[in-house]
Amino acid sequence: MISPKELNPRGHPTTPIIDKNLLILLQRMNELRSIWAKPMIVTSGLRSEEKQQELIAQGKSTARVSKHLSGNACDILDKDGSLGKWCLDNASVLERIGLWCEHPDYTKGWVHFQIMPPLSGKRFFIP
Repeated sequence: MISPKELNPRGHPTTPIIDKNLLILLQRMNELRSIWAKPMIVTSGLRSEEKQQELIAQGKSTARVSKHLSGNACDILDKDGSLGKWCLDNASVLERIGLWCEHPDYTKGWVHFQIMPPLSGKRFFIP
């Protein structure tokens, strides 16, 4: 199971809204985890604005308003691409749980999950 600490490992300050988002994210990710039935390692959860700006400067993100900043998203390690492929093959499971993903073709080595639909509304979207 994914723990609350894994979604905010650096103990970033939160608000009641961020706490609510993190709780929903935790519940949905643990539901996915129980269906996937394999370990999941969170590589990025709640981020500070400073960390987001650093990722943008490094060319690792283009999102000025990342879902990570509000507790609505996390990234899961996917070294071999098996989780991303499974997600593509099981979109109905993600829909039932209430998760959206950046398309795995654009996130080599991890899968980005979020609890809010992107502007496109697509289950798998281009970051």
